[in-house]
Amino acid sequence: MAGLKFHRLSQRMGKRTYEQSIIKQSEKEMSFRKSIRDGFLGRAFAMISAANAASAAVEAGRRPKARDLRELGIDPSMFGRINH
Repeated sequence: MAGLKFHRLSQRMGKRTYEQSIIKQSEKEMSFRKSIRDGFLGRAFAMISAANAASAAVEAGRRPKARDLRELGIDPSMFGRINH
């Protein structure tokens, strides 16, 4: 009973409980991960992956996926016109 009173009192006073601190910390970690994925590092990794996939496809005599070409800034409909 005393724990419940303390919990309610701490909430009214603006103090965080242990559980609230853990939730806040996990939200910050998720935000950090999202910023990496959507930020510069994520875009750079996607660009390198697309370049690797497209070059492997061309070396094997196949057409690269349209998604990889778009990631590299190449219009997929124009790719057939490039002499490779």
